Amino acid sequence: MDEQRVPASTVTDPQEWKNLMLAAASRGATAVDDAGVLHVLRYHDIEKLLHEPRLHGVGLSIFDAMGITDGPLRDWYGALMFTNDGPIHDRLRRLVSKTFTPRAVDRLRHVAASLVDERMTAVRAAGGGDLVAKLKDVPMRVMCALVGVPAAAVPDFIAWVDALSPVFGFMDASQIDAASAAITDLLSYVRGLVGRRSETPGDDLITSLLRAEHDGDHLTRDETVSMVANLLVGGHDTTASQIGCSLLTLLARPERLALARADAAAVPLLVAETIRLEPSIAAAPRTIAEPFVICGVERPAGTMVACNFLTANRDPDVWRDPGAFVPRRFEAPEAPRLLSFGGGPHFCLGASLARMTLEETVRRVAAASPALDQDPDDIAWVQVLGRSPARLSVTC
Repeated sequence: MDEQRVPASTVTDPQEWKNLMLAAASRGATAVDDAGVLHVLRYHDIEKLLHEPRLHGVGLSIFDAMGITDGPLRDWYGALMFTNDGPIHDRLRRLVSKTFTPRAVDRLRHVAASLVDERMTAVRAAGGGDLVAKLKDVPMRVMCALVGVPAAAVPDFIAWVDALSPVFGFMDASQIDAASAAITDLLSYVRGLVGRRSETPGDDLITSLLRAEHDGDHLTRDETVSMVANLLVGGHDTTASQIGCSLLTLLARPERLALARADAAAVPLLVAETIRLEPSIAAAPRTIAEPFVICGVERPAGTMVACNFLTANRDPDVWRDPGAFVPRRFEAPEAPRLLSFGGGPHFCLGASLARMTLEETVRRVAAASPALDQDPDDIAWVQVLGRSPARLSVTC
């Protein structure tokens, strides 16, 4: 079979990449890019692959390709749940999942709400502003409140995690140097926090991680330190980018933003629909651990696979009116499951925290009745880990 080819690895503009992949999905179920990555484009194929035991995370293959053969950055990255599978991953997942309960996340709603209210008060007072710039620190401040980081230290955490956000993809030499310095400083600070919480427990994530137990097993001190850094790095840019994606999707449709203002119960449904239409994380990278058939073709071990959420979210065989914004799409019991947070053993551990932060952001932004002061089609996009509009200039 002749598989379609796409120049996806050389396309750096997020919107151009989106259009390229949507066009590929209209022609077939898969595509191979110029770097040899297999892009799987259809919903049901991706849903199955997310539970496929022969498909693993990317491990340290990207670090090997970048020549990062040792050092603290590789040591930390190699110990993450993201880069491990099998017993190592499952053990960490069992222990950490005990701390991410809906109750623990819901306790932070007032934190997210007050942060966004504070930012939007300033925007209204100024008559407008850039919502991307005003709200970009909200996810990290919410996560730091969860972890138990003192407010005075949050700017340092933002700087460290910004430097570490490119670590899940290919980095240039300057990014590698910045990430290496950042992980050293971040782990050192978190190690001090963990030490203090082990002596004086609090009502925070670190204390919960130290107490987490499964069949007599506990996280070690070093595992707790690495896990906190993992959660912060994995949740910062992804959620901040999704805030930009979700707000643009609503601002471009003022009647939908008005619905968020008028009906509080509709906000989670609106947020889910914005994630479907404009996911900040467009694809999940995987590696084939042993040969097996994907979409009718046997794929060799070592093949890199991208499970494309952006195209799955618009698959016409699954979604009614896939290109339309349907406000209450996810209210129906038979609605398909949103794949943007992954699935199977690598389902996003912080999904509930991200959703809560997005819901409170949309709710509080909608209350300010902002309006875009530019054509949505003219807005430039950027990508670090997640894809996002570079600016969202509004008037209030």
